Amino acid sequence: MTDANRSGTNPVLVVLLALAVIAAGVLGYLYYQKQREVVKIDVPGFEGTITKDDGVDIKVGKDK
Repeated sequence: MTDANRSGTNPVLVVLLALAVIAAGVLGYLYYQKQREVVKIDVPGFEGTITKDDGVDIKVGKDK
């Protein structure tokens, strides 16, 4: 048999498909992170965030 008659998946297509899946995952993660954060609080003595899913998270402490 010759190589032309051999059936199977093309390794180049497998690599391209894997890269597309990884890129979609990274973009989805970045989109989620962007949508998650609503407000950052950064004033002397206070710092924290207000997010849609976690609510209010404020830390009170001394300035560094």
